[in-house]
Amino acid sequence: MARLPNQLDSSVHDEGAPLLGARDGQEEEIFIVSSSECDGLAADADADDEGDAIHASGHEGEQLSKRALFAVFCSLYIGRFMCALDGTVIVTLIIRISSEFNEFRSGPWVASSYLIALTACQPLFGKISDIYGRKSLLLFSNSVFAVGCILCGYAPNFWFLVFARVIAGIGGSGLNSLSVITLSDIVPLRERGLWHGIGSIIYNSGAALGGVFGGVVADAIDWRAAFYIQVPFIVISAIAIQINLKAEPSKKSETGKLRRVDFAGSITLVLALALFLLALSLSGNPLPWSHPLIIILFVLSFVFFSAFVHIETKIAKEPVLPLALLKSHTILGSTLANAFIYMIMYSELFYIPIYLVAAKGISATAAGMSVVSNFVGNAIGAIATGTYMRATGKYYHVIVLDSVLLFVGCLLQCSVGASTSIVTQVLYILLPGIASGSLMTATLVALIASVPHELQAVATSIQYGFRAIGSTLGVSIASAIFQNVLATCLFSRVTGPGADEIISRILDSVDEVNRVPEEYALVIRQSYLDACRGVFIFVAILALVNIGPCMLMKEHKLHNSLQRGH
Repeated sequence: MARLPNQLDSSVHDEGAPLLGARDGQEEEIFIVSSSECDGLAADADADDEGDAIHASGHEGEQLSKRALFAVFCSLYIGRFMCALDGTVIVTLIIRISSEFNEFRSGPWVASSYLIALTACQPLFGKISDIYGRKSLLLFSNSVFAVGCILCGYAPNFWFLVFARVIAGIGGSGLNSLSVITLSDIVPLRERGLWHGIGSIIYNSGAALGGVFGGVVADAIDWRAAFYIQVPFIVISAIAIQINLKAEPSKKSETGKLRRVDFAGSITLVLALALFLLALSLSGNPLPWSHPLIIILFVLSFVFFSAFVHIETKIAKEPVLPLALLKSHTILGSTLANAFIYMIMYSELFYIPIYLVAAKGISATAAGMSVVSNFVGNAIGAIATGTYMRATGKYYHVIVLDSVLLFVGCLLQCSVGASTSIVTQVLYILLPGIASGSLMTATLVALIASVPHELQAVATSIQYGFRAIGSTLGVSIASAIFQNVLATCLFSRVTGPGADEIISRILDSVDEVNRVPEEYALVIRQSYLDACRGVFIFVAILALVNIGPCMLMKEHKLHNSLQRGH
């Protein structure tokens, strides 16, 4: 077994961080990390007086030429782009789909099923790809995603479509996390910020274009075509990966690899996350938070999560997620910060358009276009920070500064009103976009820099798991705040004959704001404004809390070579 470093996380003091190599005769591919070793590994995680953090691996592969690196990057990010696009393509298709199958009330499940599968499976791919290799898992993920898209297009009924979205989500979770993990394998630390920044632009472009793509294809052909058209691009991605990505050398038999997979930990983790996210998806709408089913789902989720923690810390020889890593200040700070960032991003992206449509009365198209500034800001922040880290090899002060800027941007959003100009609103969205784009790039590099190479994949998986949970949790809590504030305001302000019917219509559809009697229009728009402001205040509080985890992280050396020797 490769000797593991006795320090994961410390401040950088000099250039001379030692390297750890594999022992003679050791298999190049395999780094077995038991739970007991991980405990010892993380116990010294923040010993600041030990000098440089030790960055090492037994095998990191040869550094690629720029041409070869670009080819691999394109191969990886075709799939990640399609994963992002597929996550938002449903936004413009859901009304057509639910109407065709006469399942309007159940329509959100087409989106939720994909996100639940994506979130629940994403943390698994890091460790499993350590065992079976990145290339094998990437090809598997591409295949599963393509099958999911084909089944979505074929779907003979609504619930078959929901099942197909689960399949696509499983494949998408691998495409999303493994593209980042694999890129980290082949790019030196000093360069990773810039490459991940470019990757963030590609991913965000896919997410931004998903709704437009779905609408155009549905209008021109049919909603099923929006899924079928994705398949050729996934096939191209798989072929490109097969050609451009080298398979890792292995001396283990397939049976030997199978024995290394932490099945008990994987199953309990997926069940815990799936039940938790299912409960969040059902809470508030269509079921109240106090409903017995919601309570049972949360309890079962807690039970499975407790079992997962016990398995990972006491039983598993190779934990699928070594929880002891969270004892490292940088890993804990990075993962928590990403959870908060995604809670903030998704809450704003869902409720800023509602504010613009319901409180300001602009069209849905114009509202959607105004939110694009967030994606633009995200790209600016990611590239700027990647370039800065490449030039200086530093990131800590950027992370702290960006966390403050994110809070300022969210605080400004709380000040919006019915008279706020669209230009001002666009600027208010741009600032948090720049800060969050920069933070996601810098915190990912910080996390990778704080661990030895053999724990890089599982650490990245932890962060991506926290991102996915944060997005779902943020939207669920924001939805509960919005619905409660809106209902309270409407019942206190809309009175008289027919008030209950008007309130019911308003709570069911934003479009009803433009159809209510004139005497109620002003107070209803004000009620929507107050409800959106409640969400914006919640987001600002999250941004303030997020400063803590960002300050918790430490500076690590960003090496210029894959071997992290200089």
